[in-house]
Amino acid sequence: MSELCAIGREESTQRDLFIFDAPSPADVPATLTFPSRYFACLLAWDATSYSDTDIAAIARTLLTSGCVYVCCWGPDCERVHDVFDAEEAALRPDGPFAISTWHNNETLADVLWDVLFIAWPDDLFWGGCRSTACISIGEPAWAGEAREAFLNPAAFSARHLGEEHG
Repeated sequence: MSELCAIGREESTQRDLFIFDAPSPADVPATLTFPSRYFACLLAWDATSYSDTDIAAIARTLLTSGCVYVCCWGPDCERVHDVFDAEEAALRPDGPFAISTWHNNETLADVLWDVLFIAWPDDLFWGGCRSTACISIGEPAWAGEAREAFLNPAAFSARHLGEEHG
């Protein structure tokens, strides 16, 4: 079974970085534990063959584990985002709410950069959000790309921005 792996630190956000590479949604434990109360997350998942119930279970895990910002990426990420929002409304009908985004027309590198450098949670969560995770479900190559970015965020950013703007 996969486990949450500490992989590095991003200095500008002062967040510890983690990777979780799950072969399937069933391999994601009901609780994820981070050193900080809250965390930002990139959920990289091809959810096209999974039910809303499966997606809601992952959303519940993230929310009850302290996720306060989620970037959904991969095929069917807009539905993942919508189910995440519905699950959050059921768990916390009066807020405060996590920020959620979907990125169906962006590369994984673009979304990795977003979660590393611009995933800023609501002010109510700001002080306790000192972790960032990439949770990749069913695609080890995606976890590998995230691992490479998280090992040296500054070098990843320089490469990514250079490629994007060069």
